[in-house]
Parts: sequence; structure tokens; C-alpha cells
Amino acid sequence: MRIGILSDTHNNTGKILKAIEFFNLRQAEFVLHAGDFSYPEVAKYFEMLQCPFMAVFGNNDFDVYEFQKIIGKFGSIYEPPYEFVLDGKNFLMTHHLYTPFKKYDYIICGHTHRPSILKTSNGLIINPGEVAGRRYGRSTVATLDTEKNHAEIFDLD
Repeated sequence: MRIGILSDTHNNTGKILKAIEFFNLRQAEFVLHAGDFSYPEVAKYFEMLQCPFMAVFGNNDFDVYEFQKIIGKFGSIYEPPYEFVLDGKNFLMTHHLYTPFKKYDYIICGHTHRPSILKTSNGLIINPGEVAGRRYGRSTVATLDTEKNHAEIFDLD
């Protein structure tokens, strides 16, 4: 399964649209957002994705009801940490990374704005970096191919 991963969009509409176009062109089969949209209004753009969408709240996502109302029309959003199974693989999606007690095939996180892919004895920890591109000057997303167990970071600029 081809999965698109992003985080820390922080209201940057132009970069959000680039990320959506990136995932649509690569025919992502699912997109995961690891939190920090900031304002609920920007969440509406993710309806343009041509695949299912799931997100968790970040530390800058305050209006829970509005986010649920907007995203609930085309996807889902949860309180982190959120555990789920996708393509037969165990996932944990959270905004702040912490050491889990259970084994996961994939841990998806954000918050640091630094893209990284770490291989552990249990699986991969994927931080796509920041879409907003404000803190470190890079606007990045990640992809995950669960069949090949391969993740990669991409610059949007």
C-alpha cells in the first residue's frame, strides 16, 4: 500500500496544496497527518485528496469540535496516540514521539519539524518533517510503501 505522510502544516495553504498534489500524482492509497494543522479552516483542503485521510491532533490544534466537523466529512481525526491497523500492519500515530510499550510496524509522528526515518528492531519511526517550511526552511512530506517496507522523505520545493 502506498501511504502519504505529513505533519505540521501550520496554516500554510500553498504548501498544503502542493502536498495534496504530490500525493494525488503519486496515487497515494491513504494519507496520514501527524498533527498541527493550526486553524480548522485549512483542514478542508484535504478533501481534495483522491484517497482516504486520517489525522491526529497536534499541540497547536485547539478547536477539537471544528476539526471533527470539517474532517469528518471526508476522513477522520483522533486524539493521539492513536493505534490502528492498515494493510495488515500495526501503526501508532502521534504528534509527540514517545517510547511505546507495544510493538508497532510503523510509528508516525511530527512536532520536531525535522524529517527522519529511523529503523528500529520492531519497525520504522517516520517523521515527515514540516509541510509549512517555516522553522528550518524545508517543506517536506514522506511516503511509505508497506509492501516493500520502504519509507522516503521528499522536498516539496
